[in-house]
Amino acid sequence: MREQERDQISANAEVRPKVEIGWLLEGDLTSAEREAAKEAADAMQRSLAAVTQDFDWVIETLDRSPATDRGRIEPVRLLDAAETDRDLRGWDFVLVVTARELRGRTRSRVLGVTSGIFATALVSTAFLQESLSPQPPLASRLHAFAMHLFGRLNGLMPGSSPTWMRQVDDPEDLDGMDGFAPAELSELSKRLGEVADLRVEEMGDARQGRLGFYARSLWQNRSALPSAILRMRPWSFPLRLRRLTTAAGSALVVLVMTAESWEVAANLSFAFIVALSLAAVAATSVYLIRIQRLIASRKGPLREQRAMSNAGTVIAVGTGMAVTYAAVFAVAWLLAFGLFGDPLIASWTGASHAESTSIRIRLSALAASLSIAIGALGASFEPYGYFRHVTQIDAEI
Repeated sequence: MREQERDQISANAEVRPKVEIGWLLEGDLTSAEREAAKEAADAMQRSLAAVTQDFDWVIETLDRSPATDRGRIEPVRLLDAAETDRDLRGWDFVLVVTARELRGRTRSRVLGVTSGIFATALVSTAFLQESLSPQPPLASRLHAFAMHLFGRLNGLMPGSSPTWMRQVDDPEDLDGMDGFAPAELSELSKRLGEVADLRVEEMGDARQGRLGFYARSLWQNRSALPSAILRMRPWSFPLRLRRLTTAAGSALVVLVMTAESWEVAANLSFAFIVALSLAAVAATSVYLIRIQRLIASRKGPLREQRAMSNAGTVIAVGTGMAVTYAAVFAVAWLLAFGLFGDPLIASWTGASHAESTSIRIRLSALAASLSIAIGALGASFEPYGYFRHVTQIDAEI
């Protein structure tokens, strides 16, 4: 009887879907920090096995070669290295631990960041133990922070509860965290069930080609892709990409105030205006993706995770540029309606008063198309890492 029970337990363990998490320990960590990170990784495996027993948890640690650079680092540099290792080792999630300060865009002191599109979180130990007062061991805070970031990568939102999803603003907030709430566990299990499914590259159809592989990957992850794109907040591009917005706004003012722009718009058909608008959004999206190296070309076999991150980035940038176009169009329309009366439009274009509304729409679309093209040129001068930070980093913590 006992042998049958053992066989049954063994069989259940074999059918449990596997979830693999990689901990990358950067070479700038001290030996004490490295041991604390390994202890935290072991604690994470035990905790996940205890709260979600339906999955087979595999957590690996990988030591980077020693490094002497201690300056602040762009998070996207660590994301690139993490994605390479994730592809090679087939990890579902990656957690990178570094002793260097992470350069933030919204916070002056960054404890960590998450990138849902890459299923990766970064942790800096620079501020986790900075006070002289007694405090929990570094391993304890790393464990709590890792569980918090893992929840965020799987769509859980921070709150005020004392669980691992409590809002983290300071290192002290990591103390006393424990467990997930029932609703959080339910959502986590649902998400992990999708993650642990058989990957497209493991399905054995080698003749499907790149296009077929991407199509199959998107279909396989059709429920997870929208949330990954939403976490990139493409609707906020006009506010977060300052150089793009400044360049587009400057061009807009010049175009709207120029009589020649009105005359050109009056002579363009609606079909041409629509085609020009679509071409402007598509061209500026492709230009920004290429000039900002948002999709790095990597050798090696096709991977579902890479296909998802590439597709998500393309869709998010395209959506962001469409939102920018819509915002510029709305401002152009308000200016055209508020500042330019029918008699002035008629004197510039020779059109009747009845055509003024149509001309205002065409002028707004023309100005928006040209403005986002000029804005894209302005965005190409953003400092290294800024554009990728805006598009690929979900949150600074």
